[in-house]
Amino acid sequence: MDFSFFISLRRLIPWFSIWFFSLGYGKTSSFNFENEIIPLLEEYCYDCHGEGAKKGGFKIDELIGLGAFKQNQKKWDRVWKNLNNRNMPPANVSQPYDPEISKILTWIEEASFRPDLVEEDFGNARLRRLNRKEYENTIQDIFGIEIDAESYFPADDTGYGFDTIGEVLTLSPLLMEKYLGMAEVVMQKVLGPIQEENESVQFFAENIEGGRQYESLRVLPQRGSFEINHTSTIKGEYEVKVWASASRAGNEFAKMQVQVNGREIQTFSIESEYPRKSIYRLSFQGNENQRNKISLSFTNDFYDPKNRNPKRRDRNLYVEKIEILTPKDLNLCFRESRLRLLGESETQNIKDHHALFSFKKWLPRIYRTDLNSEDFTKHEFFYREMRAKGLASIEAVRQTFKAALISPRFIFREESMDFAKPDKIDEFALAHRLSYFLWSSVPDDTMWELAKNRELRKNLKKEFQRMLSDPKINAFIENFSGQWLQLRDLKQVTPNPDQFPEFSDSVRISMIRETEEFIKYLLMENLPVGTLLSANFSMVNHELAKYYGLPGNFTEEFQRVVFTGEDFSKRGGILTHGSILAITSNPTRTSPVKRGKWVLENLLAAPPREPPPNVTKLEEPITKDNRVLTLREQMAQHSKNPMCYSCHASMDNLGYALENFNAIGKWRTEEDGMPLDVFGKLSSGEEFNGVQELQSFLIDYKKQAIVRCIIKKLLTYGLGRGLTYKDRALVDDILSDISGKEVLLADLLFAVIKSESFQNGY
Repeated sequence: MDFSFFISLRRLIPWFSIWFFSLGYGKTSSFNFENEIIPLLEEYCYDCHGEGAKKGGFKIDELIGLGAFKQNQKKWDRVWKNLNNRNMPPANVSQPYDPEISKILTWIEEASFRPDLVEEDFGNARLRRLNRKEYENTIQDIFGIEIDAESYFPADDTGYGFDTIGEVLTLSPLLMEKYLGMAEVVMQKVLGPIQEENESVQFFAENIEGGRQYESLRVLPQRGSFEINHTSTIKGEYEVKVWASASRAGNEFAKMQVQVNGREIQTFSIESEYPRKSIYRLSFQGNENQRNKISLSFTNDFYDPKNRNPKRRDRNLYVEKIEILTPKDLNLCFRESRLRLLGESETQNIKDHHALFSFKKWLPRIYRTDLNSEDFTKHEFFYREMRAKGLASIEAVRQTFKAALISPRFIFREESMDFAKPDKIDEFALAHRLSYFLWSSVPDDTMWELAKNRELRKNLKKEFQRMLSDPKINAFIENFSGQWLQLRDLKQVTPNPDQFPEFSDSVRISMIRETEEFIKYLLMENLPVGTLLSANFSMVNHELAKYYGLPGNFTEEFQRVVFTGEDFSKRGGILTHGSILAITSNPTRTSPVKRGKWVLENLLAAPPREPPPNVTKLEEPITKDNRVLTLREQMAQHSKNPMCYSCHASMDNLGYALENFNAIGKWRTEEDGMPLDVFGKLSSGEEFNGVQELQSFLIDYKKQAIVRCIIKKLLTYGLGRGLTYKDRALVDDILSDISGKEVLLADLLFAVIKSESFQNGY
């Protein structure tokens, strides 16, 4: 080491840092840089990254100084993350205590990030395509119909753990074709299928009762009747077409009297002489789901055996087929959706004013903003152009709405800025950001009117509470929790059926529902965030209670059950949920690594580093002295690899505390006949024995980290982008807003919604 450099550096840094902070760049710092920060950096960092050492090409002491903080924010962000995630210092060297780490982290935030807030933009909320669930809910809430977007569209990509991230929700040619097809599906469900002609039912000779069969005809050689039975599906006028002819005899034509349900409708003179046929038309009024008996009677039989012309001796009635046409009216199943869209539903075609009314009412909802007259004029012009090409009014409406559904203005969410407050998104954008955040869908009428009248921000708390009480809040529970807690992954979990025959699809579904209902209960009751881990209750149904071995009577409905006595030592808190335990296991065994990693990522926002390349996985059981080592023993051997130890030191010990639960979340006390060791000790010295002590440790010592983690997850999900180092101060602002009191889950959610991050255009 160059000692002259070391000496000069030691003299320079205190002087330079004092000068730097005296200029005002460090005026917000909570610490004395020379006396409190420099000693910590020297003790824990400089052996590898300072005073001449440059391990990994990284020197911390080069990042300190006037302007250096701003120029090296990304590097300081790396330092912050490595310290916060406990990736540095390496586990095989002296470790700082938590208060010391907190001091360095706070200093980095204040020195490197806070001054930047007033000069730099934050990460921008990107243009976002609707994901499958949002598309499905949006269509349902606008048009009142149900579609299956999940089966129809390809799976959405995810970023930062969520499928709401703008930068990964791209639009491929294949997906564009899918949108074109789905637009047609939607309009068929709303308006019914395209009908060039009326739908009909045909009765051929063999399906007609009465008379006798003659080739392809039905013949009445004497007085009598043909009969058919028909069911009218909707109320309206049904057209009947009869292909008929008659042989001539006597001085009049054959008479065919038509009756429907015993009432005479019309009598025809059959002038077409057999074998030439004519079509005879009539109509009758049908009702919904009404059975109709239709009779065709031959009323004037005649026979003259003495006529010299054999063709004129006998008068007979011939019928080839009967066709009944359904009215040109809307099928019953489309009436409600048509009435919703057009304001009327009784006739197949509509007046132009109904079409224009529907555009003015629904296009703003489809495009998610108030439209101007020019926007409406464009759509009216398109509609009239379709009419000029010969399309019926209903088909022109269909084409106009199809065009809207494939427009980028519908497929993508664009958030406009408020003209009166340039730093904020406008009220329509806020309404949609809020509704897609909590409901994964468009605003309802109440929220739309508030935004239209620029009163949403004034009534934000009231509107938030109303949204929580709406059943559509289940979308937030399922979509946010399903991705934050990785519940969606349980659908792909496949425990070995030979080892775990009791694990079934119904158990899988019940596990997911338990965690969803648990999160929903915490939110609805506005319970402390710590209840996530400290709860002495959960939400179970009959199947899950039996699976967990809980006493008592349960039904198929999920209900709150309080754990007492021995049950509370086994269950209570999210880390005891079968869903979490199953998704963090392998098909044949538990995985302390996966379980520890889950805690770090989803509760502490401190994901471990990716494993180095070419590191072997622990797959086959390891034997020693003619016995299979316990999983913990195998993990200890695996972690002796220096490349693995630094990460496994934290992950494994967190996971060991959960070893009382097997790979499918059932309680156990042994593994292969050996007592389980569920003791864990972190490199920082904290100890815990079993799941309840681990959960208590997290609540007592990591509560702020958990709250910070939830805030970051909510912002990422709601803003549709990953957070940058510039967002850290905004997270701090939200923390400050709820500090000094017990952090309640619903209050935390609202603090995110009213934050600058959520309200502004970034």
